[in-house]
Amino acid sequence: MIRSGSFITPIGLMAAILFLYGCSKPPMVPENSRSLSPCGNLPNCVNSQSGRGLQSSKPVKANAEQWAMLKAWISMQKDWQIIIEDESYIQAVVSTPLMKFKDDIQLLYLVESNLIHVRSSSRLGLSDLGANANRVEKLRTLVTSENHQ
Repeated sequence: MIRSGSFITPIGLMAAILFLYGCSKPPMVPENSRSLSPCGNLPNCVNSQSGRGLQSSKPVKANAEQWAMLKAWISMQKDWQIIIEDESYIQAVVSTPLMKFKDDIQLLYLVESNLIHVRSSSRLGLSDLGANANRVEKLRTLVTSENHQ
């Protein structure tokens, strides 16, 4: 029973659930230049190196020119903040458009295999509703597109 003057909105309830049950920390910087942080137990992360089931993703095939183009594209995005960048690694925080939730992304370019390994994870929520997998596919499309817009 709801008393007069008090109410719970669906958005408020959802926000409370997200905060109480699905908070996670930013990923650790890789200890070596060959692997990304593994995903945790929640289905709010995808990883091309260690993900299983819903957390799995394929790496992005890319040559050095495509890797450089992707790095340049990321640096121009207003909702992406690069935290760490070197010649073969980028760690960034992405703000989601509507609710401004913070998501973490790691990209590791392995030049000898022409692969970019990707880890994308949400800091909040039990599930990401497919947002991280969609982000990885957007990056894959961007790298393989002829237009690079």
